[in-house]
Amino acid sequence: MKDNKNKSKSMGQILAKIVLWLVAGGAVGFLTSFLIMSVKKDTTDVMHIFYNGYLQYSFGYQAGFFAVLGAVAFIYYRKAGAAIRQGTYEEEDKANDYQNVSISANEINMVIQFLLFGLAMDMKNPNMLACVILFVIFCTGIIIMEAVLIKQIKKIHPLKNGDVGDTNFNKRWMDSCDEAERMIIYKASYSTFQVMKSMLPIMEAVALLGKLMFGTGNFPIILICILWGVHTGVYCFGSMKLEKEGIE
Repeated sequence: MKDNKNKSKSMGQILAKIVLWLVAGGAVGFLTSFLIMSVKKDTTDVMHIFYNGYLQYSFGYQAGFFAVLGAVAFIYYRKAGAAIRQGTYEEEDKANDYQNVSISANEINMVIQFLLFGLAMDMKNPNMLACVILFVIFCTGIIIMEAVLIKQIKKIHPLKNGDVGDTNFNKRWMDSCDEAERMIIYKASYSTFQVMKSMLPIMEAVALLGKLMFGTGNFPIILICILWGVHTGVYCFGSMKLEKEGIE
């Protein structure tokens, strides 16, 4: 009886927390909608001013971000190379840290280039053709940088398999990782899953506000829900598959 009472009380606390979060979320959503409606016209005007200003110099933003992040990636790539040439374990550890910074800067560069390119694709943009050409050149440079970094990593870890141009690069690379490296990847991947699990509902709410306040339409809502479904489905079916393989 005591155990049942404790379980019932625990479930009651859970339901109370859920209701509290729903009420708090509704209140925040209402307040946000009210504030946005209050400043809708001014906000829209400001957004148009900034966007039109961006279109005038869109290729400059692309080139600027590529130059800064590309320089960071290249500098830390060179630092890693210098550390590798020292030939000591301590310097190899430093090289790994430098390579992580270089890879991160390179990946962020790719994301920002896609963002700026997407914003620049507008018939009002007088430099749209230049933006397309720069996007192709910069993305090619980022991919080449990634390939160079992979080659450098193989100097420290010669047992690593795969090249950037391989169709099954991720699988070959993962298969060549040791248990410690795989554990790092697993933990980082799970952290990513948890962050996206929290972010996707928030993004859906923002897309809904955008539809109601700024007329952004249904496409962002549909797109985020598709991503949400894929994100959840891949995790759930992947978990079931791994559990089944473990049992067998």
